[in-house]
Amino acid sequence: MRLLLSAYACRPNAGSEPGVGWNWATHLASRGIDVHVLVAKRNQEAVEAGLRTNPLPNLHFVYVSVPREWAKKNEVAHYVWWQFAALKAARELSARHEFDLAHHVTYASVHVPSQLWRLGIPLIFGPVGGGQTAPVSMLRYFGDDKVKESFRSTVTKSLTLSPLHRQWLKRMDHVLAANSATLNLVRELGCKRATLMCDTAVPADYFSEGPREWTERSGPLRLLWVGRMLSRKALPLALDALKGLHQAVTLTIAGDGLDAEIVHQMIGERDLRQRVFWKGSRLTFQELRTAYAEHDAMLFTSLRDSFGSQVLEAMAMGLPIITLDVHGAHDFVPASASFKVSVGSPAETVRNLADAIRKYESLSASRRNQMSLQAWSFAKTLSWPARVKQVERLYEEVLYGTAHLEDSSVSKMAVEVD
Repeated sequence: MRLLLSAYACRPNAGSEPGVGWNWATHLASRGIDVHVLVAKRNQEAVEAGLRTNPLPNLHFVYVSVPREWAKKNEVAHYVWWQFAALKAARELSARHEFDLAHHVTYASVHVPSQLWRLGIPLIFGPVGGGQTAPVSMLRYFGDDKVKESFRSTVTKSLTLSPLHRQWLKRMDHVLAANSATLNLVRELGCKRATLMCDTAVPADYFSEGPREWTERSGPLRLLWVGRMLSRKALPLALDALKGLHQAVTLTIAGDGLDAEIVHQMIGERDLRQRVFWKGSRLTFQELRTAYAEHDAMLFTSLRDSFGSQVLEAMAMGLPIITLDVHGAHDFVPASASFKVSVGSPAETVRNLADAIRKYESLSASRRNQMSLQAWSFAKTLSWPARVKQVERLYEEVLYGTAHLEDSSVSKMAVEVD
């Protein structure tokens, strides 16, 4: 099989979208597929360094530049123009190679669909998110970004009125949606086939040897919050919930994105200096993995996320999850491995989150061990080797009409829409 992979963001040893692009490329190639990858030129140095470390003879990269100088100064404009530059490069490649199909993996947003359907070969789009919007009741947590977030929500909801999106998505042979909100959106836009699939995975060698095994509960409950301190990640919400607790509960923050003065002010205003700890910078890969192993639960407060790679990383280390019951976390995180918190008004949400922490703190060691086993077992279904095998079955169905995604009531990785 010869595959044309569109991965705008693609770098080895990276998190988020660049890491997703690299893992798709290398794991698909490891399956014996002849993979040609369209990637933004600014990734070239990192990609070639990665290939020197891990050469794959059937993995080929084509570095696509954006010709418009003004577009290079804006990430959104850069990505939009890159899509059309990638289409031109793809047409030139198609003149030399006969591709069986194309697959777009990054950026993973329904707002700017791939244009590779114009090649006249089958196109898989995703997993893509972007159809999810932040709860209106919680917009105050966006602070200065409230207007910007409201505008994004309006644009997202207006996509159903876009004739271009309707035309483009109807041309996709299969759309992989990263959450049910995006699935519903692409369905409204008339795409032929759509399947729910989590937009992240973890390497096979990332997992802990087994789930956690607590014995006796001693000392404070140790919660971990991981991520960039973007407004949509709602770190202040986590702090507000902790403020309302009288139990011995601590919170470790692993991430950056805000000035240290602002973070310390948020902690101090809530009188949490003795219970909230922040290193002041993003943790390294190994430091973060160690942090997962040293804490009792992962606290995830994002108000808008396709899913959240840190959630899956935590579960791969056997860590139970306390999360808002929205978007990808609602769709994928097993109830048996988590406490999912309903979102209402800010006061209700803070109270619900505090109640969930309180309930988890009161659990016996054996009950936490059961949750850890469920988290670890679920994460195993979302390893990169498992993911690419699943997608390879989808390729075969698109090309040959054979059965593809296995239905799983545990992982919900495949929810087919007629």
